[in-house]
Amino acid sequence: MFIKQIGKGPDLVMLHGWSMHSGVWQPLADLLAEQFTLHLVDLPGHGASEWHSDALQIDNILCELTQTVPTTAAWLGWSLGGQLSLAFAARFPQRVSKLILMAANPKFVTSDDWPDAMDSAVFSVFSGQLDHNQRETLKRFVMLQARGAEGSRETIQLLAEQTADNVAHPEALQAGLDLLETLDLRTELAQLTLPVKCIFGERDQLVPITLAENLSSLNRTISIDRIAGAGHAPFISQPQLCANKIIEFLHD
Repeated sequence: MFIKQIGKGPDLVMLHGWSMHSGVWQPLADLLAEQFTLHLVDLPGHGASEWHSDALQIDNILCELTQTVPTTAAWLGWSLGGQLSLAFAARFPQRVSKLILMAANPKFVTSDDWPDAMDSAVFSVFSGQLDHNQRETLKRFVMLQARGAEGSRETIQLLAEQTADNVAHPEALQAGLDLLETLDLRTELAQLTLPVKCIFGERDQLVPITLAENLSSLNRTISIDRIAGAGHAPFISQPQLCANKIIEFLHD
């Protein structure tokens, strides 16, 4: 697994979202590297990381992360990367000092008892399109992440550049969608005792802002920040504001 290390200071592991790679963090990473040593992970089959069968099966990816990241660090995960960071913290709490979930949902798709998520029927249609037209599916996903947000044109441009620059392995894309569809980490989040901050975009079309209230009911110790005008990638549209909130949380 390829991990780029930059900056100086306390260790911060950063996991990107579905179909992307660690380069997507660049606007935020430039700001955080002034105070932290960043470990920018390329998930298997993404960016510079090679793909091998079952690499994104949850037990396998968590096991590989234990062997490649610092023994103890703060963690920051975006979307799917947030779910994986949460899963890692739940399984290895002694290795995570603080956890930041960026536009992440412990259960990404809706169910009868979890309405504040991506509609399961919409997700199924989206997932089914991947086999037929990967390029158009990725393009649509980029549009969904920026829809309705301030600075959407700039966000779309950066996300499109990241996916076009280094397209993830087709099997890795499908495995990532399988994780998004099946992972249910609500119990794990409820039982965490380490400090957790959640950062949401108020105009996010994939992880609705109404989720914030449900998370507070799961775990009342969670700190929640809402980024006005932001969509699913607030660290791209408003990197300085996100950096300020992350730095404050990690130094508190």
